[in-house]
Amino acid sequence: MPPDYDFAAADQLGRQLAQLVDKLDWLINLRTGRRKALLGTAHSDNWQGGKRNKFESEFARQQAALIELKAAARTLQASVAHATEQAHAARKNGN
Repeated sequence: MPPDYDFAAADQLGRQLAQLVDKLDWLINLRTGRRKALLGTAHSDNWQGGKRNKFESEFARQQAALIELKAAARTLQASVAHATEQAHAARKNGN
């Protein structure tokens, strides 16, 4: 790591990524809960047919996208933590 590693910025970025993961998880669960409350099961009498199928397909696509975003945020969070650990080690060793 370069000697000018910004530990404060890395800590702030790590915290913000953790918040993003938490908010995405909340949003995913909220959407799942609301969908279930409003529409019931896949064979509910609330809504059937082509429009329901289109909605379900789009809902699944959106949920998958949110899950991918959450995974990406976790990966970035782990990368920041790893870089910070390396910077701490380099500082300790006098590099």
